[in-house]
Amino acid sequence: MRFSQMVLRNVGRSPVRACMTVLTVAVMLAAFIFPRSLVEAQAEQVRQTPNNRVVVRSKEGWGGWIPYGFADRVREHPGVRYASASLWAGLRLPGRDTVFFQSFGTEVEPFLLMHSEVVAPPEQRQAFLTNERGAFVSQQLATELGWKLGDRVVFDSRNFPGQWEVEISGIFRSSREGFAERMVWVHYDFLNRGLPADTQDRVGLISAEIFEPNQGGRIARELDARFEASPQQTLSMEDQVMAQANIGAFSAILTALDIVSYLILAVVMSIVGNTLAMNVRERTHEYGVMRAIGFDRRQIGLLVLGEAALLGLLGAVVGVGLSYPLFENVVSRVLRDLFQFPPIVVPPRVAWLAFSLGIGLSALAAAMPVWRATQLRVTEALRRIG
Repeated sequence: MRFSQMVLRNVGRSPVRACMTVLTVAVMLAAFIFPRSLVEAQAEQVRQTPNNRVVVRSKEGWGGWIPYGFADRVREHPGVRYASASLWAGLRLPGRDTVFFQSFGTEVEPFLLMHSEVVAPPEQRQAFLTNERGAFVSQQLATELGWKLGDRVVFDSRNFPGQWEVEISGIFRSSREGFAERMVWVHYDFLNRGLPADTQDRVGLISAEIFEPNQGGRIARELDARFEASPQQTLSMEDQVMAQANIGAFSAILTALDIVSYLILAVVMSIVGNTLAMNVRERTHEYGVMRAIGFDRRQIGLLVLGEAALLGLLGAVVGVGLSYPLFENVVSRVLRDLFQFPPIVVPPRVAWLAFSLGIGLSALAAAMPVWRATQLRVTEALRRIG
């Protein structure tokens, strides 16, 4: 019988134990992959964020507001090419509260000039620009809800009273991963006119494109100084810096998950080591017979080590294989819908690391069982039954 056949036979002799070990290793490795995929998703979002934009918002935070007139002052500022003011609209479909999407009223012309990552046919971009009641919607959202060009849709708002009837003027896709995948943009003026008088002419943010990307920090500071005397002071920063700051909000959680992931590796070793120890104890008599008929200590040790490596290999295959559909589809969609989290993609290097650790740690966990198996005395082993 070949060595590989002996390893396979040993693994299959306790199928329930082997399956539970493989499943546990798979779950542990998937849990190891998850926090690293989250970190990578956030880092990728930062990398794809344009480095030539500055965002101006209220110093009170995202819940605050600034006057619409600030947009013209931002446009006049030296070094600024375009500026587009936007207001969180909070639009929703009446009677369909479970359908989640983001929505903004925005200054359309500068917005379209600034956002090259928003891809749509030129005629649709022009239709959105010229139709004040037009809406620009993401491909994903349009497909999900069955919207087509020319459809009329009535929205109300989570933030404001009233209703807004719009026409689907354009359907876009985003070339920037995770940006505006479930989005509705409408004209700021159209949205603003439907608001109560005491909430009109306010915006949530002003996005500015600058001529020289390396001047973003300086321009942000100058804009804040320009509005310092206003009752509504601003907090401006580069778009990439803001994306990095958003990651900081999750840093404590990600750090905790990272620490837990290393503890998970210890659990993998203990589980595999315990399984192998039980197998060695049960096969003591068998190993004694093998020694008596000519197998040496090294061959016995390699047999136990091969069993450990096979269990780790099977666990790694299952764990890494499940991680892709679970994290990239199910978990990613939930986090995007609930928290606007960027799409989760399992990086190949993380998958290969988990795969290697599954095998390597299982082999390492075999150290003590291998030592015990190789130290068995033939006469003592033959006296052991069961």
